[in-house]
Amino acid sequence: MKLFSRIEFINNLLFRSRFHYFRMAMVHPPYWLSIGSKTTRVLADDTSGSATCYREVIVEDCYGMLDYVKHYSPSVIVDLGANIGIFSKLCSLLFPDADVYAYEPNPTAFSWLKQNAEATRIKAFNCAVGNKASMVMLETDCDSTIGRISSKGNLSVKCISATEVAECRKIDFMKMDCEGSEWLILQDNNLLKRTQSFCLEYHLYENHNLPELRRLIEQADHRILCISPNKAYEGRFGLLWSAHLSMLENL
Repeated sequence: MKLFSRIEFINNLLFRSRFHYFRMAMVHPPYWLSIGSKTTRVLADDTSGSATCYREVIVEDCYGMLDYVKHYSPSVIVDLGANIGIFSKLCSLLFPDADVYAYEPNPTAFSWLKQNAEATRIKAFNCAVGNKASMVMLETDCDSTIGRISSKGNLSVKCISATEVAECRKIDFMKMDCEGSEWLILQDNNLLKRTQSFCLEYHLYENHNLPELRRLIEQADHRILCISPNKAYEGRFGLLWSAHLSMLENL
C-alpha cells in the first residue's frame, strides 16, 4: 500500500471506529462503527470474512455510501447478499428514516443480521434471491461471505423471485453481492428497472463476461457509470455502478 493510501486508510479506520482501532489486527467483533456524531456496533462472529467486510464496506467505503449521502436521501435501500449486515447497518446509520431490505440465505450469517437489525428500519429476510421462487442449494462449508448457490451446495434454502424484492417498491439504492447469483437475478429486469442507483460486485463464473453483463444492465434502462475490476483476481471479480436513465436525465 502506497504511503498516502496507507495514511488515508489509518485515518478512516481511526475515525470510523471512534478511535478504537488504528490497525486491522485490532479489529474484532462487535465492530465499532462511527459516522459523524452517530456510533453503533455490529455484532458478528470472529471470522476473517466478517473482518474483511468491515474493512471493505466501512474503512474503504467500497460502495461509495459516504459520498452518496452527500447528494441523496433514499427512502428504500436493498442489500442483496447482506451476510451479517455490515452494509445494512451502515445505511441505517446514514439514513435512519429509510427502509433497508436485507436478504441473506446463510442461516448462521442471518442470525447475526437479525440481531443487527434490532431497533432499526432494517427488514431482514432469510432467503436467497433468483429469477424465480424455488428451493436452492447453498454452500455452507466455507466462510459465509463466499458461500454460493450451486448444485454442489450442502443446504437447501428458500429462494424468492427478484420481482418480490422490497415488496415491489421503487428502490433508491441497491447493493448486490451474491457470489454469482447476479446472473440469475438480472435475468428478471423488473428489479433493476425499478431501481435508481445500483452497485454490483460481479463474478465472472462459468464463462460469463462483462459484455454479457453490460447487455443485462442496459436492457433494464440503466447506464453503467463505472467498472472497477479486481486486479488481484485477474478481473474475474469487480465492482460496477449504474444508474437508471430517468435519474441521469434529472441531473
